[in-house]
Amino acid sequence: MSLAELLEVDRDALVEDWLARAGPFFAPLRLTREQCIDALPAFLDELRDVVEAETGDDFRPVHHSEASEAHGRQRLRLGCDVTLVAREYGLLRDCILARAEQEDIDVPVAQVRALCTRIDTALREAVSQFELDSSERNRKEVEERERFFQLSPDMFCIAGMDAYFKRVNAYFVQVLGWSETELYRLPFLDLVHPDDQQATRDEVVKLSQGIPTLRFENRYRCKDGRYKWLAWAARPVPELGLIYAAARDITEARAATHERERLLEVVRESEERFRNMADHAPVMLWVTDPDGATTYMNRGWYAFTGQTEANGLAFGWLDAIHPDDRERTGRIFLAASNDNHQPFRLDYRLRCADGVYRWSVDTGSPRFDAEGRFLGYIGSVIDISDRKQAEVEREALLARESAARHEAEEANQLKDEFLATVSHELRTPLTAILGWVQLLRTGHLPESRRERALETMERNARAQGQLIEDLLDVSRIVSGKLKLDVEPVDLSTVVHQALDSVRPAADARGVHVQATVDSSSSVMGDPQRLQQVVWNLLSNAVKFTPRGGHVRLVVERQDSLVELTVQDTGQGIPAAFLPHVFERFRQADSGTTRKTGGLGLGLSIVRHIVEMHGGTVAVASEGEGRGATFTVRLPLSVMQLRDPTMAPSPRPSAVPGPERVRPAELNGVRVLVVDDEEDARELLRTLLEDSGAHVLTAGSAQEGLQVLQAELPDVLVSDIGMPGTDGYGFIERVRALPPDRGGRTPAVAITAYARSEDRTRVLRAGFQSHVPKPVEPVELLAVLASLAGRFETPSKS
Repeated sequence: MSLAELLEVDRDALVEDWLARAGPFFAPLRLTREQCIDALPAFLDELRDVVEAETGDDFRPVHHSEASEAHGRQRLRLGCDVTLVAREYGLLRDCILARAEQEDIDVPVAQVRALCTRIDTALREAVSQFELDSSERNRKEVEERERFFQLSPDMFCIAGMDAYFKRVNAYFVQVLGWSETELYRLPFLDLVHPDDQQATRDEVVKLSQGIPTLRFENRYRCKDGRYKWLAWAARPVPELGLIYAAARDITEARAATHERERLLEVVRESEERFRNMADHAPVMLWVTDPDGATTYMNRGWYAFTGQTEANGLAFGWLDAIHPDDRERTGRIFLAASNDNHQPFRLDYRLRCADGVYRWSVDTGSPRFDAEGRFLGYIGSVIDISDRKQAEVEREALLARESAARHEAEEANQLKDEFLATVSHELRTPLTAILGWVQLLRTGHLPESRRERALETMERNARAQGQLIEDLLDVSRIVSGKLKLDVEPVDLSTVVHQALDSVRPAADARGVHVQATVDSSSSVMGDPQRLQQVVWNLLSNAVKFTPRGGHVRLVVERQDSLVELTVQDTGQGIPAAFLPHVFERFRQADSGTTRKTGGLGLGLSIVRHIVEMHGGTVAVASEGEGRGATFTVRLPLSVMQLRDPTMAPSPRPSAVPGPERVRPAELNGVRVLVVDDEEDARELLRTLLEDSGAHVLTAGSAQEGLQVLQAELPDVLVSDIGMPGTDGYGFIERVRALPPDRGGRTPAVAITAYARSEDRTRVLRAGFQSHVPKPVEPVELLAVLASLAGRFETPSKS
């Protein structure tokens, strides 16, 4: 390989060797790789040509090349000095010769001389650029500075400490409109706006003290009379008495800034108006960002929910939503923000500041900018609890109306079924009666058949009579005319009489009837009606119990009640029919194929009679084929608490006559009667005085209190319905009195309200007993006799 070939093939390696050696010398100048290498590859090509052309016969100097001069100028421009340029050329020679030696190339002396000569020549051409005449360079620098001074887009000037301009550039003249001569003739403070002159003087004083101006703004008058805002930067040279300054016209910028501030103020005022309107709006308002996070809520929301901005913004408002509505509400909000960007409306329960949840309706509308980009939602929340309650009440009303219509339709159907049943139940015995009568009229029946005919006719006539009696009882119940002949009743006697009536039918059907009766059970009531209750329950049990079945009747005391239970092993009652057992005209089997007769009135009559006695009746059944249990509970008679040595309650004389036996238990008993009706007072006075009582009367609660405290009677009888203060208010005031003023006087309430709840209210008010109107004399006398011996009367002075 020759030296020329080395320069051709290993050129890149030579560049890297040179760069590795010369790089540290260029490091302080922070030159790039390209700046360091510059024209080196081209110079290596030139060296190859020189070496290749050298044959050694006749040495020829290399012609002048402008590449080295350009390289020198580049190095001068980058801040290199002559020593650095000489060093880089010397390093290039060393790298080429070292590479040749490394490659073991035998380089002819002539080629080495040509190589070194060309490198030295290039070095002189490069260094020559550092030796230009200094005056020429100075002249060029002055021209450059003047050109920069005049052509700069800034306003340059030189002013003296005497407040006169010494030099201004063309742009300074162009901005203000004054000529250079005019600017040099006028003190520059004369051009300053009067409002800015003092600040300008203060700034000149600081400059005269050697303090530079970094930024100072004032207004300068143009030749046309307008003022322009200028922003100044200045540096003083005190030893020369000069100020070098640069200014920039900021009139448009100041106007834009002022306009921007004005617009910002308008925006602030608009936002303030919006917030003011929003905060005083009668609804709760909110705004969200594109991600669905709430960025604004008005005061209405915070006042309603008790939240603050700290815990209400973003997604914190969801904490005020009812837990059952929270997940659904959050899902709809996020779906609207992330997906459809459509208006939405939803209802949820919102927690008030007091912790109570109220129904609210939330309506949201999407917001878009002028380019159609989604900005978020704006919406409102309105409390609709009252409307929601009205809707609920309306729905409840519609439900009640529907139920009432259904009940009316059902009642109409029941009426039709009942009329068909009545027709069937009345016609069936009538058919048997008329049929046997016609056979008897023929006179051809033998004696045995005639006897059977009479028994059949009697049995059917009695069955028809019972049906008619049930219908009459229902009519009395509906019209409120069913009355009770109340007296102390031994319930065991009533039960045994009912058992005697039912047992023949039970024996005929093969039903075993068992009874366990507590003989100490006594109640106040009508013995006939109570017997009707027991008979109805027993006959029903026998009727619906198949042959070989059992009916068990138990009477026992339970605290202050008497409990009568009738249990059978019959066909039972379907669960769906249990709530309707005691309703009139209702039968579980009401079709034409029913297996048992009857009008379906017996149990409704039982319930009414039991409730008239202040008791309750209930039914239980485990289902069809598993029997039924009817339970009647009646309150024990107050007669149970009377002294056993006391004479029995008065009874009407069995023999007609003008005289009546005066009951010994009311002799000398002092009774106070309070009633606003004079006829009622006189009736009670006559009844009680005929029984030997000493009667006091009062026409009002106030008068009754006065008489009570003055006379201290043994027993108090009061009407409930009175004007002003009624019987409940009267007994409350009586019980508030001390014992020595009549506060513990036994009291009986007389009222036309005869329901069990009325009796309970009377007893809770403070009365010892309750007698319904119209008053049954025997019942009232018995109650008064019991109360007169039940409590110790206050001593009388």
